[in-house]
Amino acid sequence: MRLVLLRLILQGAIVLSLTACETPAPPAPAPAPPPSAPLPPIRRPVAANWRFRAGEVCTASAASNALDLDVTASSKTLTLAARLGPGTATPPTRAVGIEFTGARGTWTVSGRKVASRRIVATQPMTEDQAGQILILLEGGVLRVGRPRDGLPPLQVPNGGLAGRDWFECVRRQLFP
Repeated sequence: MRLVLLRLILQGAIVLSLTACETPAPPAPAPAPPPSAPLPPIRRPVAANWRFRAGEVCTASAASNALDLDVTASSKTLTLAARLGPGTATPPTRAVGIEFTGARGTWTVSGRKVASRRIVATQPMTEDQAGQILILLEGGVLRVGRPRDGLPPLQVPNGGLAGRDWFECVRRQLFP
C-alpha cells in the first residue's frame, strides 16, 4: 500500500511538472476602442493686412485669402463681420462665436450667420467696445466658430500708425 501511494504521488508530481512546462496560451486581444469623431484638421493662422477708412462711419478690414474681418464703428453701433473666403465651409450652427486673443487682452462676441459665408456681430457702441477695438489694433489671433468647425485662425497684425490715426475716427464717434 505504501508503494502504491508513493507511486501515485510520484506520478502526480510528474504530471504536474509536465503541465508547468507548457507554454501559456496567448492573451486574448484587447477590444478595439470605440469609434470617435475625427479630429478637426489643425489649421495654421492665415496672415491678414489692415486697410483703414475714416469718415462719418469708421471702417477697417483685416483681410486675408481665407478670412476677412470688417470693423464698422458709428456713433451708435460697432459691427464686426467675418467673411469667409471661397472654399471655406461655414460653421453648422446659426450662432457663431468670434474670439480675439492678443497681447493686450481677449474678447469674445456672439455673431450669427447672415449669408452663406458671412457672420456678423453687432453691439451698441460704448467705451467697452472702443476698448475691444484697441485690443484688436494691437494685433493677435482672431478665431471664428469652434475649433472643430475647421476655420483657419486669422493672424491680425498690429495696426501701427495708420491704426492709431484711424482710432481717432472711432474716438470721435464716442465723443463728438
